[in-house]
Amino acid sequence: MIKLVLIILVVFLQNAIAIAQAISERGEVTTFNQKFVWSVSGDAFVPNYIMIDMIAIQRDGVKSNDLSLINEKDIDDFISEFIVEHGFNGIHVPVYGQWFHIGDNKVKPSDIEIDQRTFDKLAMIINKVYNAGGCTHIWLWGDDSRNWTSKSLKHGIMGKEERYLLDEIYKQLSPLRGWTMGYGFDLWEWIGEQQLKEWHKYLWSKENWNHLLGARASKNKLDQLYEGLDYSGYEYHKPWYPELVSMISIRPDKPSFSEDRYRIRTASKWPEKDYSEDETRRGLWHHTMAGGIAAIWGNLQTKIEYNNKHAIKCFFVFWNDNKRFKKDMVRDTTLSTAYCLTNYSQYVFYQENTENIEYSFSGNTRRVIAVDTKKAYEEIDLGKKKGRRQIFKAPYCSDWAIWVE
Repeated sequence: MIKLVLIILVVFLQNAIAIAQAISERGEVTTFNQKFVWSVSGDAFVPNYIMIDMIAIQRDGVKSNDLSLINEKDIDDFISEFIVEHGFNGIHVPVYGQWFHIGDNKVKPSDIEIDQRTFDKLAMIINKVYNAGGCTHIWLWGDDSRNWTSKSLKHGIMGKEERYLLDEIYKQLSPLRGWTMGYGFDLWEWIGEQQLKEWHKYLWSKENWNHLLGARASKNKLDQLYEGLDYSGYEYHKPWYPELVSMISIRPDKPSFSEDRYRIRTASKWPEKDYSEDETRRGLWHHTMAGGIAAIWGNLQTKIEYNNKHAIKCFFVFWNDNKRFKKDMVRDTTLSTAYCLTNYSQYVFYQENTENIEYSFSGNTRRVIAVDTKKAYEEIDLGKKKGRRQIFKAPYCSDWAIWVE
């Protein structure tokens, strides 16, 4: 009996050590050319955040980012469903006026003292998401038309109240790993280049600051409000592969983040920007095949779980679980009728609504697999093939991905 207990204890400790090592080996979210990467492991990844607002829909049937109503169990359940079961690798958390009063997004001229409950809640979320293998993206402010910005403070943008808040963010949240921050949304309506430059410089001048900062730019344009930020942020409505390629190509020295929220909404008033479940699945593939553009997703219907979550999970298993997304991958339009992403050591081809994919690769004989991206992840082994032009004849019409080792 004692021997059995000791064996169980050893296994438990080994698992705990393995988890701790996995956490410590990832490090911070940083950049390598156009890719987001983990600073310690060096692994490239595409951040795909799920909206925290969905917790309130699940609980109360209304959309809300009220942090006062979110507890540890809510976050644990949310992580279990959307990071473990669906496969998303991050959570998006807007804060707005809750820096000063949790549960209340409006910023007032009288605001000066922080609400410690908000900082404690954010620390809990950031730590739990990081320990689950993901990252957190925070929106510092919202838009000015709803008084969700620092412009409503007594001394305005980058005045003494906002600087005090940034000092507290540095003191309390900066030591935590695995989070990034955008300045807000609809920024083109209320903030300019010099103010964003001042914000960015203020935080990066602090010792050991290591969190990427960005700012979503104009609606359906490829401009930037300030070019000196750490990633390029865009508000682009329902971009597909051609638009995404333009987005990531125009600023090749830093990663791109399509920072509009890609939402599913019942009886949507904005069909030009809202997604269906199938468009969500395809959108994930397009953002990665274009080179790796970060995005925010959310199902704001009564049932927040995606009905096609097996296909969404298929995407994440293909890329993340198998670590197929590499920091030196580039697009190559010469190799296939499909979209192609490769570092010429491995190749990924992706084509929709097809029964045939023509593709080619160079080098020695390699193992090739195909995956139906509309279904749960299952590899179809195509055997070992020589480096030359090939034709994949699918068993039926679908959206197919091919991986060449």
